[in-house]
Amino acid sequence: MHPVLFNLGSFPIGTYGVILALAALATITLGRTLAPKAGIEPDRLTDLFVFSLLGSFVGAKVALVIGDFQAFADHPLRFLIENLRSFGAFYGGFVAGVAVAVYYLRKHKIPFYDAADVTVICLALGQAMGRWGCFFAGCCYGKPTALPWGMVFPAVPLCADGTHIHPWPIYESLADLAIFGLLMWLFSRRKFSGQVLLVYVMTYAVARGLLEFLRGDAVRGLYLGGTVSLSQIVAVIALVVAVALYLQRRKAASTR
Repeated sequence: MHPVLFNLGSFPIGTYGVILALAALATITLGRTLAPKAGIEPDRLTDLFVFSLLGSFVGAKVALVIGDFQAFADHPLRFLIENLRSFGAFYGGFVAGVAVAVYYLRKHKIPFYDAADVTVICLALGQAMGRWGCFFAGCCYGKPTALPWGMVFPAVPLCADGTHIHPWPIYESLADLAIFGLLMWLFSRRKFSGQVLLVYVMTYAVARGLLEFLRGDAVRGLYLGGTVSLSQIVAVIALVVAVALYLQRRKAASTR
């Protein structure tokens, strides 16, 4: 792993932070390109992204604390410092980001579903890039594996004896990249506003729910004897809601 990209004197510049900044820049640039095709002013979408990103960062950190509250309660300062280089729990960031976005859209009278269709395409790209930040930071690691691409993460206790583990961040990055490609293809072919958003929620929920079985860390919270994670619980709920909304909106669009 390579958590520190370089040092400015005695101040370390984290690889995760740099990749996250590049991902944010890429999503904003892509969003400005796609916005006019959805009837949205690029500047409005840029502001939406900036405020939502800030909200997502706070929400992800809060969800991280909730998911592993005992570790936080025992040593709050150490917990926060140890997780400084990670974004946090994705679903917490997603919920907070959506809440901020809804407030902004209502304030400026921007159609929610049109903005959401553009946003999730950019989000999928940002996730695909951002997971490489997780990889270099050595967080979000996988379970032990004998597969030839298994890796040793130096800072992970599981690897102390040379055990190889799944490079989980790379798995999700590839899944996110595939979802991004699907959404880009769908955007110009969408039959109703919100279709891209709901396809994103469904595909990501399935991908994340399955990939969680390969995770080796417990920082996102484990339940039912450690067999189910908080992310999987949220994924199931998100999938059910998204499928119901998709069928509802598709039916409404077909009857117009």
